[in-house]
Amino acid sequence: MIERRNITLEQCIEALEARRQLLCEEILDYTRSVPACDVDFNTLLAERSELTAALSHLRPLCRGEMKVPHPREDLVAH
Repeated sequence: MIERRNITLEQCIEALEARRQLLCEEILDYTRSVPACDVDFNTLLAERSELTAALSHLRPLCRGEMKVPHPREDLVAH
């Protein structure tokens, strides 16, 4: 049986930020022969970009700067 563990939004953000930091370090240390043609390097850049985008959406939620609409609110608005 899979154990469920509840995590907070803040913990999620911390985990994503830790991963983003590791990627940044890996990118800085990457041997650069021809980076634009290197699939592994491009994968690191893409993952970092995705994490940065996710964090830019999650941080305002965590700080209470953004309201999360209730699914029924979307139905009423239309």
